[in-house]
Amino acid sequence: MAVMLCLGLWGLDRGTMWRDEAATYQMARRTLPQIRETLGTVDAVHGLYYLLMHLVLALRLSEVTMRLPSVLAAVAATGLVAALGCRLARPRVGLWAGLLYAVTPVVTHYAQEGRSYALVAAGAAGATYLLAGAIAPGSACASPDRGASGPACRDARAPARTPPDRGASGQACRDAPGSARTSPDRGAPGSACGDALSPARPLPDRGAPSPVRTPPDRDARPPGPAATPGPGAAPGPAAGPAGPDAGPDAGPEPGARSEPGARSAVPVRGAAPRSARATSAPGPAPGSAGPGPRGRTAGWRWAAYGSVVAVTALLHVFAVLMLAAHALTLCLARPPRRVWRGWGTAAAGAVAAVLPLAALARRQSAQLAWMRHPTPGRLWAAAEDFAGPSALVLAVSLLLIVVAVARSRWRSLTAVALPLVCVPPVLLFALALYRPCFHERYLLFALAGAPLLAAAGADRLADAVTDRLVGTVTDWPAGVVTDRHRALVAAAGVLAVGGAFVWQLPLHQWERQPLSRQDDLAALAATLGRLTRPNEPVLYDPPKERRIAIAYPRPLAGLRDIALKTPGPASGTLYGIDVGPAELLRRLDGARSAWLIAADEPEAHPAKAATLTGPFRLAYALCLPGVRLERYVRVGPEGPGGRHR
Repeated sequence: MAVMLCLGLWGLDRGTMWRDEAATYQMARRTLPQIRETLGTVDAVHGLYYLLMHLVLALRLSEVTMRLPSVLAAVAATGLVAALGCRLARPRVGLWAGLLYAVTPVVTHYAQEGRSYALVAAGAAGATYLLAGAIAPGSACASPDRGASGPACRDARAPARTPPDRGASGQACRDAPGSARTSPDRGAPGSACGDALSPARPLPDRGAPSPVRTPPDRDARPPGPAATPGPGAAPGPAAGPAGPDAGPDAGPEPGARSEPGARSAVPVRGAAPRSARATSAPGPAPGSAGPGPRGRTAGWRWAAYGSVVAVTALLHVFAVLMLAAHALTLCLARPPRRVWRGWGTAAAGAVAAVLPLAALARRQSAQLAWMRHPTPGRLWAAAEDFAGPSALVLAVSLLLIVVAVARSRWRSLTAVALPLVCVPPVLLFALALYRPCFHERYLLFALAGAPLLAAAGADRLADAVTDRLVGTVTDWPAGVVTDRHRALVAAAGVLAVGGAFVWQLPLHQWERQPLSRQDDLAALAATLGRLTRPNEPVLYDPPKERRIAIAYPRPLAGLRDIALKTPGPASGTLYGIDVGPAELLRRLDGARSAWLIAADEPEAHPAKAATLTGPFRLAYALCLPGVRLERYVRVGPEGPGGRHR
């Protein structure tokens, strides 16, 4: 998060705004009734964001203040991506994923922009984190061979199955990948292999519990008849009587298996181990949505999830596509029915809250008339933005993502991250084939899945390498090797992310230049101020080019906006309403020259230029970034070739 904060504040004041930021700037300065009236005709999808910025800019009116919420939202999104990596895998995966997210150029691009996209990305990351917690509450990560809702991964160690001759059947060995493992002749049968911080050795009568154990019939219950092993259980020595030294810390005998329907005792951080519980025990099942603290907690969790999704979609309506990704996550995780019911209720509430906005936005779809039907190349461009965009970083990121998907160690992470990064772009692309609406910025919230998958792939490769390297060291104490290799691997990953940042440093520097955006309104206003003279008439064609004067009015203060009929705030529009051609010619009567600021776009059809062509002639034209500046002079009595009066 500190890295994202530093990158977000670096070069935040570019000294200019571009056209979309100018819309935010002018809307946030209007009164609440004027904002409400304008949203009824245009930009309803950004209504909640404009209301937020109205409060922010009331504190201090500046471009930096306008961009600060996006910086803070990007910081929050980075922290949530890291938290997802920790919850679904291990801390180093979360560390790498958070750093990868922070140093992605497209993330810093929108972190320094006065628009809602960084806030939408933070909201989507928060909703995804709540979903992961609702599927497996209290778990730190899913076991790689138990699916998306496995037990907690203790101390971020990769679970590995214990060979039959090294411990109890079915007991999970929780040592770190690549740490020294107990050979058959080192550990006595029944010894605990879960603690990677000390050498594996027999643990007779130890008072401290090992991190993960599966005691089949030695729990905290009073002595009683021995549990009958389930069908197919391997015969083993009978458990001794529960005496003063035989407590929950005693390990299982070799070959022992837990009784059917019982839950293994798993130590919970900060609490005593939970004893094995039979399925026939009375009361609601753990985690059920029945009456009691667990049911109430689950209800509040789903209420929080639905609220976050609704607010995020109200910031931008296309964010509702995250629900499709979350639905696929649930299909892959295969949670119990109560989870489906909770998610369905929360999702339905969020959709109901967004439907009025979606209906209003559909009536304002003319705002997207500049868009075209997308081609498959647009999907690839989005992939480049998410995983690159430089060729080397893109190739390495895609390789790591393939490793994470093909050789998945953290299936719960894959079940969350892969739908998030794939489903919204595909759905928006399909929708854009019917009604053009595809743009990479609308999908920024889906980017969080890419660094998660890349970090998981890097973790998989790191385990494969360290297993070979550390496994050859047999003379060092196992704890020292484990600590050392885990620290080195985490540091190596951080250095690799730092190398990717340095490799793409020119891209980051470019993002902080004024020309990194579509236009530079401050430079345009300064140029127009130098070329024009006070009291000269100026025309904006189309009216949206009036944003130059709205954003930076001082250089153009002496010009007469001769075509303006009603200003934007009074007319309930962004840029005001112009007069018709007849009224325009009447207002130009007596003017010896006029300036025309027209959009420099292939599809633009300047109507005002056609109006000026009769009584005026084009003296010269100047092409500037995004606009075309033309000077017209009145035709003299001698005709078009004569001198103007």
